[in-house]
Amino acid sequence: MKGLWVVFPSWFYAVAATYFGRWGEAHWLRRPHDAQGAPVSIRGDWGIILITNLVFLSLVPVSLLSVIGVLLPFGGARAGLSLGLVAFLFGCVPARLMDVEHHGWDRTLWAILIDLLRLGGALMIIGWLVM
Repeated sequence: MKGLWVVFPSWFYAVAATYFGRWGEAHWLRRPHDAQGAPVSIRGDWGIILITNLVFLSLVPVSLLSVIGVLLPFGGARAGLSLGLVAFLFGCVPARLMDVEHHGWDRTLWAILIDLLRLGGALMIIGWLVM
């Protein structure tokens, strides 16, 4: 798959995984109200979610994998999944573990799972489409 079309499947997957994570957090890890007393919403801010997923889980990985893909010892979905796991282990996990006192272990472990699904899945799709 060539051109700009390679960006859209991973973007749609990342947005769907993000909203699945928010839905699961709202329904399975229920807290009736946030700190200000407002009910918890799963929608959040659509614009921020769409743009950050587009940039960080579609555009940047596509350009990175297109450039350094020939240097990796394997190709296809494995190359994307390996880059996703590296980003997950060195980026998401430390950041989530630093906030465990603020959110609690249940929400932290849920966020780690959703981050793994989002990063691993999106970059695996990119690796499969690019290489």
